[in-house]
Amino acid sequence: MSSFYIISDGAPNDNVKGVDAAVVAVGGEIDYAASPQLKERIFEHIKAGRRHVVLDLSAATFIDSTAIGVIVGAFARLTKEGGGTLAVVCAEENRRVLQIFQITGLESTIEMHSTREQALSALAMAG
Repeated sequence: MSSFYIISDGAPNDNVKGVDAAVVAVGGEIDYAASPQLKERIFEHIKAGRRHVVLDLSAATFIDSTAIGVIVGAFARLTKEGGGTLAVVCAEENRRVLQIFQITGLESTIEMHSTREQALSALAMAG
């Protein structure tokens, strides 16, 4: 059994650093068993009208192809429907997870940040 947890910030009327962004923080192993929960949580925010989602993977220890599929699906939905954004937070120290983004080429497609504060600041400056 893999350890996995997920926490969301950003109720529909909350503004984080002046940006209408939902923050989804995930920790532990994000594998085929955890990916449906991740998808549900992210898409709850999207269906609620949130245009910006920050996915904080700082505490993630592993990510597999099913989780990458969820992230790509969320990115596509946000960017193609309503001009939204998906930003991923993953510190340099988390090489195991960063390597997956590098191998898949997603690091050049999806905004990557070392901290949640950087991600939120980038959204505030863009918006």
